[in-house]
Amino acid sequence: MGKNKLSVPGRVAPVFEKPITSMIRLRVTIPVLAAVLAVLLSMQSVAAERHPMTVDDMLQVEGNTGAAAGDPAGRWLVFERLRPYGQSDDFSFRTYAAYHSGHQLWRYNPKSGRAPELLPGVDPAPHSYLQGFSSSGRFLAVMQYRLGALSLAAYDMTAEKLVPFKPAPAFSRDGAHNPVWISDDELVFAALPEGEAPELTSVRAQTGRTLAKAWEDAWRGDVVTASEVRSVAEDLSDQQEAGRLVRANARTGGTRVFAEGLFADLRVSPDGRWLAALAVSKPRSTDPAKLQEDDPRRYRLALFDLRTGEKRSLAPGLELFPYTIAWAPDGRHLAAFGWTPEQTPRDGRFYVIDVQSGGAVRYDHVGLDLVSERERGWLQRPERVSFLGDALAMFARRIPASEDQAPRFTYQDVRPAGLSKPDWYVLSADGTSRNLTANLPGVSGIPVHAGDGSLTVVADDGVYRLHADDPHRRLSPELPGRFRFLPSGTFATRSNVIRSEYGNEALFNVTGKGQTKIVMVDLREGHEGENVVIDAPSAEATPLAGSLASRAVLFRAEDGQASRLLVAEGGSAAAPREIARLNAHLAEVDLGTWKAVSYEVQDPNGGASQAIESCVLLPPGYRGGHPLPLIVEVYPNTTPRCKDGGERIENPIAVSPYLWAGKGYAYARLSTPRALIRTDDGSIAGMPRVVEAGVEALVKEGLADPERMVLYGFSQGGVSALYTAAYSKKFKAVIAMNSWADLFSHYFGANGVYSSVYGKYFGDFGRYDSVAGSDFGIGRTPFEDPETYIRNSPVFLAPQIDAPVMLVHSDMDSFSMSQFDEMYGALTRAGKDVRYVRYWGEGHAPSSPANIRDLWSRMSDFLTENGVAPRDP
Repeated sequence: MGKNKLSVPGRVAPVFEKPITSMIRLRVTIPVLAAVLAVLLSMQSVAAERHPMTVDDMLQVEGNTGAAAGDPAGRWLVFERLRPYGQSDDFSFRTYAAYHSGHQLWRYNPKSGRAPELLPGVDPAPHSYLQGFSSSGRFLAVMQYRLGALSLAAYDMTAEKLVPFKPAPAFSRDGAHNPVWISDDELVFAALPEGEAPELTSVRAQTGRTLAKAWEDAWRGDVVTASEVRSVAEDLSDQQEAGRLVRANARTGGTRVFAEGLFADLRVSPDGRWLAALAVSKPRSTDPAKLQEDDPRRYRLALFDLRTGEKRSLAPGLELFPYTIAWAPDGRHLAAFGWTPEQTPRDGRFYVIDVQSGGAVRYDHVGLDLVSERERGWLQRPERVSFLGDALAMFARRIPASEDQAPRFTYQDVRPAGLSKPDWYVLSADGTSRNLTANLPGVSGIPVHAGDGSLTVVADDGVYRLHADDPHRRLSPELPGRFRFLPSGTFATRSNVIRSEYGNEALFNVTGKGQTKIVMVDLREGHEGENVVIDAPSAEATPLAGSLASRAVLFRAEDGQASRLLVAEGGSAAAPREIARLNAHLAEVDLGTWKAVSYEVQDPNGGASQAIESCVLLPPGYRGGHPLPLIVEVYPNTTPRCKDGGERIENPIAVSPYLWAGKGYAYARLSTPRALIRTDDGSIAGMPRVVEAGVEALVKEGLADPERMVLYGFSQGGVSALYTAAYSKKFKAVIAMNSWADLFSHYFGANGVYSSVYGKYFGDFGRYDSVAGSDFGIGRTPFEDPETYIRNSPVFLAPQIDAPVMLVHSDMDSFSMSQFDEMYGALTRAGKDVRYVRYWGEGHAPSSPANIRDLWSRMSDFLTENGVAPRDP
């Protein structure tokens, strides 16, 4: 008998080396062959078996790859990779750790082909985030977070060491406090007073330590532990917020404070001579006659001479919007969006300010309505402006000729419908304007580059350079498909919000027709056409960073629920090189199947019924034939999409649809468009009707058991679930997490953990005062219309809630836990079945793996006790 040979698992190699010539040998061998085949098939079956998602699987998830960048010299691609969530020993970041922590910095040399490595000389324990290279690429600005402490440092790519700076940097999610390089080896950053930590990274850790010390001091009896917040009629906004402006040397680690006070929107002039910054004031007093829609602080322009350190105030009669400063190429003028003290941002204009005289010229955008950044999900702030000679280029819509042509800045909802096409306009000081992109399709409001007399933008069909008087020029090759700009963001400021200094190259994704391509465009004058085009590994592959110098692009490509990091090179026939694999364990997990369900919903405002689509996740192995227990997630103004297979697991999620499906539930994510849930009675008064239409469609499809349906809501969904439960009797249990329940006290009350030590945030006025862009906007205060606040508050509707309720909250959430204290008291007083789980030290949902496991144990027990759990787990 010859020797047996086995090859790649799942594939049967020839069993014999030599042909069988003897019947006796054949008879003896057949049982052996059958046994071998049985073993191999068994091996294949075991390899093919996948199990439902478990909490342990979720805690092994490596979060979505963070920021990435190529250094200017083209040697390195540097990227943030998140360690598996459960392997961290620090879950203290802000109010939840997932997404924001676990980051480690890696580098890869495309030319060497060697495996990527952690940056040498960097302690791997802190969460580390890249903030941008210096001009030569030798130094990389790095932020690090560890157990409440945030620090800024410079990594020397040559010496392979991290050079830390002592003062804690100010931190903002909207770009206001990003550090800036002022030379190849020096940067400037806004720092906090000694002993303080930024609330947006450290609020839980800083609050916990401060309160623990105060408790110990009070019990010991020898230290006063009082703190005081005060609202006074006197306006203190003429006083600057405490802080420091720091100049730091990347070679030595030396720092020098060259201005006291907190500053925002640091911008270096093109010649490196000047630093423009906005001095941040203390909050102004609340005007009881006005709705609170805007930042209560004032921002005033300051100019620093980087040679001498001299500071001057410019345009003192203006308040400016942070993160709107733009320098003219000549370095003698700058532009910013501002208004006078008696006005509001809605009345604002762009001003051009002379550096020498300090004089400001107002540019009235007559006949134009400035596009709000809120339309793509961020602030009510105009899109970025650029200089075109003496004129300004701004992103706006033409006001119809039949309407008043006075300049407008209209506050908008996220992704508003029915608006006209926006374009880039060149605006002169005399108020005349001209459309620069009228004949370009789908122009983006995120500029690609601004140079001496030019502006580069991206449209659906390519990248174009605009001039004030000349026709536009195409910079990109003509390719089929839609172009999309891929700016680099950071953990402080996401990519589509960041307004970083323009570079010499830009990265674009081209999708829609044929193979997806990546185009790297050279933006230097005189280098038009010196571009690199690379075939993407797949249509779903996400470009993370690119380098023209190395002609390489780093991708994240999906492989089922796992991911691969790939590097592709322009001009190379070789296949993209895999340099890392993420979440390989998810290949063994069966997540279930998403299904789309369409149905009609009656317009509560009297209009015609509307067809909407929702998504339901069916558990692994479900083949139909019997209805399932159903978890119904509600959240205002959401439009789920499931035709493409549903959502990916890109970050660990404490309460994931896939965890519910893994336990045998169907999980519905229902569409709740604002037009259908907002009525004259309240901002979500139409939600019960919309939710009932969705679950009725699922019952009709035979997917949901009408006797075992659970209403679930988190954050803004928690108050929505409690409100819906008061008006719908279809649900056998309700779970509401980390939310609020009393609109009246929520309007006036503390903003959870942000109020106790930081002491700045009392009253969630803007959520209710502003209607545009707010899911709960009422447009009237409780003083003016208390009835609307009361009748829309679940705490006052407690007697109408019949289903057993499980409330879950945390003491360090931004939504005060006292809100659910009230709801528990209301349900108890109304004689209802309610249990209340409180997690200590946690923020907006549990971050601790121990608490995540405990939460699932308690939710499972709650649903089992109420008879809605799957009968055959």
